[in-house]
Amino acid sequence: MLLRIIINAVVLFIVIGKLPGIFVDTLGGALLGVLIVGLANGIIRPLLIYAEIPFNFLTLGSLTLLTNLLALFMVVKTLPGFEVSSLMAPAAGILLMTVCSFTLSRMIQDR
Repeated sequence: MLLRIIINAVVLFIVIGKLPGIFVDTLGGALLGVLIVGLANGIIRPLLIYAEIPFNFLTLGSLTLLTNLLALFMVVKTLPGFEVSSLMAPAAGILLMTVCSFTLSRMIQDR
């Protein structure tokens, strides 16, 4: 599980740095945001997956995207120094994070 948290944090850090529309004032703020989203995706997300299974089937997986989008917006709202200029930038970032997280979940099994 620690490996999953670290990898999700690295993916988020890359997404924040490369996508236009998501701005962070300081490196410390970015690292704290990455830590919070990484913990949320690494600890809370596996718990939510079991609750999401029937709804994911009905929504064709879009509930997982919504869960990841809400995790990023939690960070944006709670940490000072984060700014989002458009809705498309976080949506594209979350799409990338979801694909990476899904791929990693298939490759890395929790023991």
